[in-house]
Amino acid sequence: MFICSYECADCRSQIAAGERWVREKIYEPALSGDGPRYHRYHADLFSGADMSCWEKHQMAQEVARMIARAA
Repeated sequence: MFICSYECADCRSQIAAGERWVREKIYEPALSGDGPRYHRYHADLFSGADMSCWEKHQMAQEVARMIARAA
């Protein structure tokens, strides 16, 4: 049996087996020719949270885009 444990790129806690998660592919061209990396985020809300880790990440990216356009 092969078990992988992934860490959420937002909250840095482990993504447990059976939890829903989202994988984001990150392309960073490098001289070494390595392939893409992946960030993983919790897709579901934690108790008491208003957004999932994935939604927080998306919101932060949108804010960064808006700031870049305004500059």
